[in-house]
Amino acid sequence: MRRSFFFAENEVDKMKKVKNNILTIEEAEKVSGVHYTLRHTGKMAGMMSLSTSCTMNKNCLYRSKNPKTVCSHCYAQRQLKIYKTLEKCLIKNTEILTGRVLEDRELPIINALYFRLESFGDLNNTTQVINYFNLCKKNKNVRFALWTKNLWLIESVLNAGVKKPSNLQIIYSLPILNDKNETIFAWYPFVDKVFTVFTKDYIKENNIEINCGAESCLKCAKCYKKNNVKYINEQLK
Repeated sequence: MRRSFFFAENEVDKMKKVKNNILTIEEAEKVSGVHYTLRHTGKMAGMMSLSTSCTMNKNCLYRSKNPKTVCSHCYAQRQLKIYKTLEKCLIKNTEILTGRVLEDRELPIINALYFRLESFGDLNNTTQVINYFNLCKKNKNVRFALWTKNLWLIESVLNAGVKKPSNLQIIYSLPILNDKNETIFAWYPFVDKVFTVFTKDYIKENNIEINCGAESCLKCAKCYKKNNVKYINEQLK
């Protein structure tokens, strides 16, 4: 009887947390089914993120066939081939985040200074954009950054009257290697920064300043802050 009582009490506590919208990430995963990546490696060590799978994104798959694109050298695809459990979680994320708008009670309170949106995939549709916006708005003290090549999806949401979260930095990830696009801010004024990947030879020949990759994201954080750095340049791995 005592064991049954404690089980019932724990279940009541869980229901209260959902009702009061104070879910931790671990608790939110159980409620919504969405997986948050909390154990990154390499330069992303110590960071948290929420992602979908590039293997399910039609735009990612299309671009990966073009040798002139950074997508043809996709690091995320290589990672997912190695870590099958992660791939399974990100596929499920894609299905959930693009299939419906999560309720506020399903979104966690994130205990972090910086948080990345899309480290393994990209935006698929406007439903996913709205889910990310809502996560940012619920966590006003967290600095979010979203990497995407599909700016028209964000534009569609903004044109529908949804306001961009003030704590979100939108980073346009240029699909073409060695592309120095200087007009993107005029085309899409909601973009905060441009991320470009350059080849080693192009860097040397054009004296490109590389300001990404030398230190960890957690220590650098230039992508997550509102500052004068508009162009983030990385060397192709």
